[in-house]
Amino acid sequence: MPFFTHVQTADEADAMIADLAGQGLYPLDALSRHLGTARLSLDPERKEVWWAALDREAWAVESTTPGRFLDLISEHADPAWTSEPLACADYRRILDTLLPAGGFVEHRGGSA
Repeated sequence: MPFFTHVQTADEADAMIADLAGQGLYPLDALSRHLGTARLSLDPERKEVWWAALDREAWAVESTTPGRFLDLISEHADPAWTSEPLACADYRRILDTLLPAGGFVEHRGGSA
């Protein structure tokens, strides 16, 4: 379920995300560098991306689905992220959360 609020500092934002998401967060630092002030983390268990970003005078803290987050990347990220292997690895981690390898069903054509 998406979550949204504002806090005063980046440290408060990090602490709030840690409290709300619990253990198992994976930081997406390389991809974060291509989204301005944003700090990103992936919660693979809940299939959520958490981000904190400076919004005027406060820090916005939000969770969203990995699918919605992929849209945000395409809309707001510096295109140079596609040339950076670590940022691409962060992106791949989001995709792997959305579409885990075990979730694919291979269809093989054949005659009946």
